Amino acid sequence: MIKKRMAAFLLAAALGTAAFTGCGPKNTDGPAQADSPAAATAVEAVYPVGYTAPEGEDFGVSEAYGDWWQNYRPLLQAAKEVQGGMPDYYAAFVSEFMSRAGEDNAVCSPLNIYFALAMLSEVTEGETRTQILEVLQAADIEALRTRAKALWEANYVDTPNLTSLLADSFWLRDSDIYNEETLKILAEQYYASSFTGEMGSADFNRQLQEWTDKNTGGLLSEYTKDLAMDPETVLALVSTIYYRASWMDNFQESNTSSEIFHGSLGDTEAEMMHKSQETDYFEGSNFTAVQLPLTDSGYMTFFLPDEGVEAAEVMAGEEMLDLALNSQAAESRYARVNLTIPKFRAEQKTDLLEIMAELGMTDILDPARADFSALLKPGTTDPVSVSSAEHAAVLELDEEGVTGAAYTAIMMMETAMIVEEPEEVDFTLDRPFGFTVTGRDGSLLFAGVVNHI
Repeated sequence: MIKKRMAAFLLAAALGTAAFTGCGPKNTDGPAQADSPAAATAVEAVYPVGYTAPEGEDFGVSEAYGDWWQNYRPLLQAAKEVQGGMPDYYAAFVSEFMSRAGEDNAVCSPLNIYFALAMLSEVTEGETRTQILEVLQAADIEALRTRAKALWEANYVDTPNLTSLLADSFWLRDSDIYNEETLKILAEQYYASSFTGEMGSADFNRQLQEWTDKNTGGLLSEYTKDLAMDPETVLALVSTIYYRASWMDNFQESNTSSEIFHGSLGDTEAEMMHKSQETDYFEGSNFTAVQLPLTDSGYMTFFLPDEGVEAAEVMAGEEMLDLALNSQAAESRYARVNLTIPKFRAEQKTDLLEIMAELGMTDILDPARADFSALLKPGTTDPVSVSSAEHAAVLELDEEGVTGAAYTAIMMMETAMIVEEPEEVDFTLDRPFGFTVTGRDGSLLFAGVVNHI
């Protein structure tokens, strides 16, 4: 795949602004369960049931559509009321992510990562949890639960017009004892199912890969094939999003033509979509932008950097976030915009460990400091810390709409305390030397040298 800089699409992808009806997981019964004998279900979350149109009827004008909106509006309102520090979280995370973009395409899902980190906070205690809550801009664990549940329910949609499927899971070593109350909280607040099995076994790893593929529509199979839990892994958590929505006003395939895209790695041919549309045209300090509405969803916002400005610079700025989240920019005007937008597929896998540390989550990475007592019975395992954290995301765009998927997988591994063999040294007082004598309280009682005997 020819890599192009698509940083301008980061936030739209991150918030799951993607997906038109068609192939992909139709999941009205909730996420895939690990039903092989290799994995036993410890706690199974009960997911909401999606709305579907009566057979032969257009969902957009059906009675079911009215029922769906009646039920969906309160969920949207609840999510808006708990946004709180979310913009600060987005700003911090996106800035860190974009600083690593380089000349390649960049795509991630901050919301998906938010759910993964929120679940991570639930299995920790003390300073370990405090550091995660600070990154997530949550005053305490109760505030986080309220926000996460509201955001989850507002972004779990399954209708003929919009597919936005979220899924969460925990994978536990079957030889350990876990706090059942914590697993219950994860199921009720985060809709996370928990599975137990033999860590490091081929069957348990296959279950993890199949579960993740199922809940991301198979769009990230290039990366999930390498998802695996080592024998020393104590627990793993995986959070996914699969999201498909159509444009409110589709591009016509007959208007698509092959043209040159001037990318960071040189000029390449691209399939360019064209249409003219009356809409708001935004002008920031170093970019211009257009927002295109998606059916029953939000907007996909396109940011065009000014000449000489890097896309990553635009995407790391506050103006970008204000526009993407609130449709606010320094200047805007209503205009008929002649759009030329390339069809593309951007995908990326990112190691989150360094980003987690940069944002302040350091204890979770240190076996001597990480506190997992909220889930693991104290003294039943060797010290545990996060051993790996990866995030993969993909975004596709064509004439009908956008399709996106992402997963975040965090592995927590047991680390035995290593006692090193002492180094051998020679210490022979056969020449002048110095000395001190201290009292029990640490006071320096004597100090001197011996130059001869």
